[in-house]
Amino acid sequence: MVDLPFPILGTDIPPMLGRTRIMQRMWSDLTKQTPSHLQIVGPRYAGKTVLMHGLAKLMVQEDSPYAAVIVWDLGHQTPDSNEAFLKALCDKLGEGLKASGNDYGDHLLAVEDDEYNELRDVLDALHDDESKVLMLWDGFDKPLSTGKLTRNLWDQLRELASSPSLRLVTATRRPLAELIRSEESVASDFWNIFDMTPVRVDIFDEDDRATILARLPGYTFKSGALSELENWSAGYPPLYLTLLNHIIESGAAGEIDNQAVNNAAEATLDGVSGVLNYLWNDCPETAKNLYRYLVEHSEIAVSDVGISERTLLMKKGFIKVSGNRISKGCRLLEQHIKSLGKDAGSMVRLFGPWEAYRSNIRGLLELRLAQINQFDERLPRYVEFSIKRLPEDPASALNDLTSIEERGLDLIWEREFGAVRLVPSDIVAYWTVSPRDRNYFIQDMMKTNSFEVPLDRFQQLRLLQLLTGSTKDFESKSKTVSKDSYVLLNAIHCFRNRNQHGGGQETHLGVAVAAIMTCMELLACLDRESGV
Repeated sequence: MVDLPFPILGTDIPPMLGRTRIMQRMWSDLTKQTPSHLQIVGPRYAGKTVLMHGLAKLMVQEDSPYAAVIVWDLGHQTPDSNEAFLKALCDKLGEGLKASGNDYGDHLLAVEDDEYNELRDVLDALHDDESKVLMLWDGFDKPLSTGKLTRNLWDQLRELASSPSLRLVTATRRPLAELIRSEESVASDFWNIFDMTPVRVDIFDEDDRATILARLPGYTFKSGALSELENWSAGYPPLYLTLLNHIIESGAAGEIDNQAVNNAAEATLDGVSGVLNYLWNDCPETAKNLYRYLVEHSEIAVSDVGISERTLLMKKGFIKVSGNRISKGCRLLEQHIKSLGKDAGSMVRLFGPWEAYRSNIRGLLELRLAQINQFDERLPRYVEFSIKRLPEDPASALNDLTSIEERGLDLIWEREFGAVRLVPSDIVAYWTVSPRDRNYFIQDMMKTNSFEVPLDRFQQLRLLQLLTGSTKDFESKSKTVSKDSYVLLNAIHCFRNRNQHGGGQETHLGVAVAAIMTCMELLACLDRESGV
């Protein structure tokens, strides 16, 4: 049996290969006079966890300024509340300090309450001792995806991270700014502590591949073989390394030509089908359609492709851009897609058996979202978060309804009343005469002589109902917002309440889809009403 040099996927973290340029950048950023907080960003299987552990080994060298380097795997046993996060942070930092021989470790491990102040005191003490700790938060997108962590936690973490004795490195699939799930949390300064330019981890670059091949001293790759390695795998880490393993396992030795690579690729396809299937399903439907087109037509003009789809597929090496033309990349993916067979017509796929509907509904929602103009930076992203949870987790897919409702209302008040959020005097004059002055909401405003937009979101919906003329005796007095937007927001509020107060009743997938479709139609309404 041939010993394979490149362990790839499994329970153990494989050794880091290549990535010299990335490691040099992180070493420089973390050891300069005022070290940065860093965010590592890359798709699944690109090697973020491997990079994290490689960084941990690098940062414990003798010339490192850090007394302790701690890797925290947040993808497993994920804290789902502010209290649970701070408790887990306290324990993890305590374990790391104890392992490095620091007495503060035992102190943190004994903490049972008031974790935030205890952490702050220990970090202050470490600073007094001129000692630094580096924490590497792997899988940080997992706790963010719960939607249960609030601004209060982020503000507390901002204060902790402001200590010179603590530096953070996070690993996520998207930049942190794109993962914030609530209108409240987005205002926290925590997100601003990280270096503006994320550390990008995706396909192996030319230097990475040369470093990896140098580990095979008994092999020489002809130029054609090198080209075929890239054509088949696109340099995507698990695909590239599996392909090399198959070449070695085949018994080939010495000079490797393109035919040896092609033969190994045919043998590789079944072994990487699970990885390919995940990477494919992780792509939004618009990106899938682009790749399907390229499989059939080979090329397409750059100008005919959306930036988000192009960027996503490029990061995975699935397409190549040369000049103003785009062509397909990754022949392993191409063969995998062809093996799936041609899809049936869309109507049959979507409205055949329930399982067919379940499998394809996410793609339908993604296509509808892609139709709507991205008039706001955050609102479409909240809807996208919801879609990505389907079909597996309908209840979690509705965790972002609060953010969608709040952002939608804030956009409406900005358009209607400007920054002052004060009902104009002419509307007040119209509302405060008979029979409208008998409306109990108007009476409350008249009693307090306050016609500002209330802070409570349900009260805002009542105000919007009056503004859009959606109740008896009231004509619409809005500048732009329609009755449709009010009805949709009101429905979203009801779906939100049902999700937050489920009473043990599971949310059916069909109901979750209805809620998300409602959110998308709100987007479409607000887009039309923007007049852009």
